[in-house]
Amino acid sequence: MIRKASEIQLKVLPVLFGMEHLYYYEGPCRLVDGEALQPGFDKIGNEMFWKGFLDNIQRYMPAGVEVLEPVRACRTDDWDNKEAMWETLAQAAAGADVAFLFSNLGVDDLAIEFGLRFAVPIVVCPTSSYSPTQVFSALKAKRPDAEVYAPMSWTRVPLLFTALRARKVLRNTRILLASRGSSTVSYASPDTFADQDRITRKFGVLFRHVSIHEVMDQMSPAVPGGNPTTPGRRTLDLTEEDRAEMERLADELLGGAQYADVERQYLLNSLAAYLTVKKHMDFADCNAFTAPCPDACSTRRMNEQKFTFCLTHSLLNEQGIPSACEFDANSALSMQALIAVSGQSPYMGNTSPLPYENGGFMPLAGLSEERKAALLADPENLYYMHHSVPHRCLRRPDAKEPYALNHFAYEQKFGAVLRYDFERDRGQVVTVCRFSPDGEKVLIGRGEVVGGDGYQMPNCRTTVIFRVKDQEDFYRKQLYVGNHCALVFGDYTRELSALAQVLGVEALLA
Repeated sequence: MIRKASEIQLKVLPVLFGMEHLYYYEGPCRLVDGEALQPGFDKIGNEMFWKGFLDNIQRYMPAGVEVLEPVRACRTDDWDNKEAMWETLAQAAAGADVAFLFSNLGVDDLAIEFGLRFAVPIVVCPTSSYSPTQVFSALKAKRPDAEVYAPMSWTRVPLLFTALRARKVLRNTRILLASRGSSTVSYASPDTFADQDRITRKFGVLFRHVSIHEVMDQMSPAVPGGNPTTPGRRTLDLTEEDRAEMERLADELLGGAQYADVERQYLLNSLAAYLTVKKHMDFADCNAFTAPCPDACSTRRMNEQKFTFCLTHSLLNEQGIPSACEFDANSALSMQALIAVSGQSPYMGNTSPLPYENGGFMPLAGLSEERKAALLADPENLYYMHHSVPHRCLRRPDAKEPYALNHFAYEQKFGAVLRYDFERDRGQVVTVCRFSPDGEKVLIGRGEVVGGDGYQMPNCRTTVIFRVKDQEDFYRKQLYVGNHCALVFGDYTRELSALAQVLGVEALLA
């Protein structure tokens, strides 16, 4: 099963601590007068406080959060602390990703004990008297590794829970890597994650591997005796139903394109790769994908089968399933982070500054002379990103934008690629993201689109050009993370910064 980020819910357990006085008396533990001093009044007050807390949870929880049935834990002024209460809390906490605690005067010790007993992260209600500072400081002193958050106000709560949910998305990411040679890096992307086990320990991400040759063998119906790489085995070869789906998708793509400069058979070849990859992802329970480009290209099998994986990446990405070029698992996870915090479907590609020196730009791979000339009107602080994996849902995940179809290979014209015109998006804000190869840093950048290029060009040429605040600062920080960055429309720098904090990752803001 392919479990998309949009399907992953953060389970939040409201825990309601309360105090009830059994007798009438006054003193330093009674801060009320009149009827409020009478036995039984605290029960009414607790219900009122708890209702306000639960109402705010409903008001401030972001998308992707499932609020579980609240659990109540009340004590009296006998200062009782019964194991039966903790058994109830333990059962409830076992099904939660986060516990959201309502605490108050006289029960903060119970909130602290909750954090000592259970491994679930806790958030302290921001309007619980003095509880946030008391619970946070005491719990950290008693258990330094405790994960506890104390937002200052309710308006800060959505950002925190967005980050906690995004972290859960990363922990539930399973990346399928179709490898040739190395199962870790491609010759084109040596800046991907240096140590996959380290990334698993840090983020919870798991890596699944399949031979690129098995994938390419299975891009056609099964043959008698089995495929060359798996003779005699039953494999995930395309079926007649798959071939019918290829034809349907080809009709859809060709019918909706502003222009199409690729033969239908070559489009079908690339759709065969897409459906084969998707079957492997479903079989391996993966929700992200990457495959090597030059490593696989040099086998000459892509040339023989007349396809590339570009369309596979585009069609997966527009569904909110991260899919990265060149065996770059780092880029796939960076896209997953953007999907998790934004709900948008990302683009990824080679990311470079456009230095303006001595009256012109340095030599630029992939930019047309016309585009370079247009940029000279305002050449400062420019960056660009180019690859052949744009898609139809870049602006909104639920609506398809105008697009075109082109070919990848210059001479033979195989390898169907989607084209998106970033010229339409001038003035739009974009967010750029990439983790460092060791997983200890993340680049979080913001820019504004100034144009695009490559819409009617073949090969790896679709380009978005954007302006950053400080090109040199952006570049210095990008040096720590590498080449392939991911990009979405909109400003999600605050959300990514909050995610970096709960991940324990250094945020490189640019």
